[in-house]
Amino acid sequence: MRRITFHIMMAMIIITIIILHVAGAIIDSKRAPSAENGILDLRNWNFEKDGIVPLNGTWKMKWGSLLPTEKITDSPSMMADVKVPASWNQLTNPGVSKTGTGVATYYLTIKKNAKDNLLGVWLPSIYSSYRMWVNGKPIIHEGQVSEFADYAVPSMKQRMVMVSTPGNTAEIVIEVTNFSHHRGGIWQSLYLGSSEKIISKSRLELVRDSMLFGCLLMVGLYHIGLFIERRKDWYTFLFAILCIAMALRILTSGDAILLTWFPSLSWYFVIRLEYVLMIVATIAGCGYVRYLFYEDACHKTYTAMNIAGALLIGSIVFLPVRTFTSYLPLYQLYVIAAACYVVILNIKAVHNQRMGAHIALFGFTVFNILVLNDILYYHSLAPIRDLAPSGLVFCVFMQSLMISMRYSKAMYDVESVTIELRELNANLEARIQERTAALTQMNANLEMKNYELERMETSRRHLFTNISHDLRTPMTLIRGYLEALQDEVIQDREQQKKYIRLMLNKINGLNHLIDDLFELSKLEARRVPVSIESVLLEHFISHLEEHYELELRSRGLMFACYNLTYRNAPPVSLMLEVDIDRMMQVFDNIIYNAVKFTPIGGSITIEVDYLKQEQAVHIQITDTGIGVGEEDLPYLFDRFYKNDKSRNSMTGGSGIGLAIAKEIVELHLGRIGVESMQGHGTTFYIILPAQVK
Repeated sequence: MRRITFHIMMAMIIITIIILHVAGAIIDSKRAPSAENGILDLRNWNFEKDGIVPLNGTWKMKWGSLLPTEKITDSPSMMADVKVPASWNQLTNPGVSKTGTGVATYYLTIKKNAKDNLLGVWLPSIYSSYRMWVNGKPIIHEGQVSEFADYAVPSMKQRMVMVSTPGNTAEIVIEVTNFSHHRGGIWQSLYLGSSEKIISKSRLELVRDSMLFGCLLMVGLYHIGLFIERRKDWYTFLFAILCIAMALRILTSGDAILLTWFPSLSWYFVIRLEYVLMIVATIAGCGYVRYLFYEDACHKTYTAMNIAGALLIGSIVFLPVRTFTSYLPLYQLYVIAAACYVVILNIKAVHNQRMGAHIALFGFTVFNILVLNDILYYHSLAPIRDLAPSGLVFCVFMQSLMISMRYSKAMYDVESVTIELRELNANLEARIQERTAALTQMNANLEMKNYELERMETSRRHLFTNISHDLRTPMTLIRGYLEALQDEVIQDREQQKKYIRLMLNKINGLNHLIDDLFELSKLEARRVPVSIESVLLEHFISHLEEHYELELRSRGLMFACYNLTYRNAPPVSLMLEVDIDRMMQVFDNIIYNAVKFTPIGGSITIEVDYLKQEQAVHIQITDTGIGVGEEDLPYLFDRFYKNDKSRNSMTGGSGIGLAIAKEIVELHLGRIGVESMQGHGTTFYIILPAQVK
């Protein structure tokens, strides 16, 4: 927003300058009478309505001497007709030096209305010193006029003076001396008009130059600020040098505002500074475009331009003013070459579609055309002067607009990258949170796996301990019985038969243990043949009741089956896919195990419910026995797990039955679990898939 405001302000300044310059051009171009044979007839000219008039035309001039006013009046035939404005270098009169140095006296008679008795004269810079008389009275001088070079002192200022001209005529005499510059004489127009109009023109010139200076200086400082912010962009620094150099050059030309600010400055210093600034601005302009479109630039040409510019600056610094000013066409040729280099480079940039190349080309084209106009004006080939500063202001505006476009693009890219980085950071935070959650889950899983491994290791130890115990104990007893028989310790035949039956029971127990181990191994390897059939749940419950009710009641236990599926499913609609024999083996292991630990008068119940969300049947077997300790619950389904605190230790069971039950349930895609508290009974639950008819 600040950049947009800046450019709006710059556009307003440029429009104001153009208006002022056009107004000045209109005043200057107002058709007015021209002097002929040293006489300018203004009797039909109304200074109030028609404005100021340029004192152009044919003046009288005496070359080589400074004539007093009385001699000019007495002998006008001694003078030759010369064109004004024109430099001495352009005059073709006999005897006039083509080097532009010498002395001369100009004479002009003005015929006017008697009422115009107070007029103003606007004088440009006359090279290189002058003294003006009006009606025989000295009015103004600039520098020191002398016929001798040692006594002549150059000076340059645009001046405004008010003169009293009673009567119908006014005689103007201007003595001009030039021994310091290669171009002497009156080569810019003088203006005559009413005091108000002359003051207005002088102020207009001053305001124009001041605004041009302030505008260029402000833009230059602005781009120095840009360079300080981003020192990588050298084109902003060179553009600032271009603007500041042209701004300072405005102070050294025209009204020579620099001499007004610093009267002690030498005329020679100001002239050198004006030429140096011209070359510096040219070098900076070439460098600006070169760094702006670096990929398209011919670097050898740029180097050659810099070397040539350095040599020209050296000539300005070390050669006399009169000498290096005589090389002005060479400097102008250098400026034209630089303008061609800039335009060609801009055209290449446009062809290669570089950002802002069209704007830069347009600005520099306008500027170069106006520079060419000033060069032509210097050689009296163009009517309007000093258009280059206005052209530069326009060019500066276009270039600053283009640079701001680049900075806006860069800022947009930075903002885009910032947004992407913020999104990336936000996504990164989300990803970190996800990864943290995943790592936490992995850590939990690892802890669970570690716990499982520890439990498996405990089970493994229990397995080997129990296998060793369950195998070694019968074998030890059998060995003892056999040794007793061998040593004839037992003589009684009945006793011998009793021991033999005991050994057979032990061997049958071992065979049963081996069969269970073999069956468990096949179940774990999923190599057990399974006969799956569809069974109506009600039939399965009835089968359980018929199988266990009489036997459990005969043992003094209460037994009941409860079908609660009606709460979540239609009656007589649930089907189980099971192997009846294998599933009865599961219930045998659980129920007969419960019988062992449930005292007479206790109860064993089976509750069946339907889990609608899981589409599964939940079977719960509950006893009122001694229960299982909390520390033993995780190991109940491990093979051979026994503990002195558990109810298994009271029966001498092998510890394989529940492991087999777990494998069978999982073979049916179900799951089995247990809940218990010591002294408060035990509940086993089985969950099996079920379908609704």
